[in-house]
Amino acid sequence: MKTARYLLFTIAAIGVALAVSLLPNSLADTSIATKQKGWYTAGQANRGHQLFNNYCAQCHMPDLTGAMGPALKGQQFLSAWGTRTLGDLLTFEHQNMPANNPGSVSDKQLSDITAYILMKNGFPAGKTPLAKGAGNTMVLKP
Repeated sequence: MKTARYLLFTIAAIGVALAVSLLPNSLADTSIATKQKGWYTAGQANRGHQLFNNYCAQCHMPDLTGAMGPALKGQQFLSAWGTRTLGDLLTFEHQNMPANNPGSVSDKQLSDITAYILMKNGFPAGKTPLAKGAGNTMVLKP
């Protein structure tokens, strides 16, 4: 009986150790793939800069440091969004922004604005455009 329990415990411990050892590797692979692929295109971030100034800078400041709205770059932004997905951010923006007329900015414009915000937070550009629904399960970690 003791031998069977010991064997069962040993197998369970090996299984847990194997699962834990594989987890960081899969997360690292995702991070590497994201860095190689990028989060948005440089063109989107460039268009997003102008759109941000038109629709967002009044509340979030042109340098994204926040005023009436929260900061959208740096530690404050990353602390608020660093465990959430790109889809969460896009949904929040579409439902709540701009504060004076939520939902009035098109999905394409919001994608460009989001690309600009991501760029200012150190997320890499790539060749695939950021779009609502595409790759939106990526966690917001630069």
